[in-house]
Amino acid sequence: MNKEELLRSFLEDDTMVKNDYLKKDEVQNFKWTDRPNDKLICVLREVIMGESNKDSNNVIERKINQLFNNQL
Repeated sequence: MNKEELLRSFLEDDTMVKNDYLKKDEVQNFKWTDRPNDKLICVLREVIMGESNKDSNNVIERKINQLFNNQL
């Protein structure tokens, strides 16, 4: 599974759809390069990217914290 397919599988989860992070048709059209407005989707992207790069958990955690600090 590539990064885009993995992200899409998370976005298609019932919890994400039920909480209106994205509508079902938006999930199908969502691309890895799209810029989401939702912080949870940004975090999912960071985790997927970190795991695919084989980053340590500390590095991934630091990137997520940096993401939140930049958005405040």
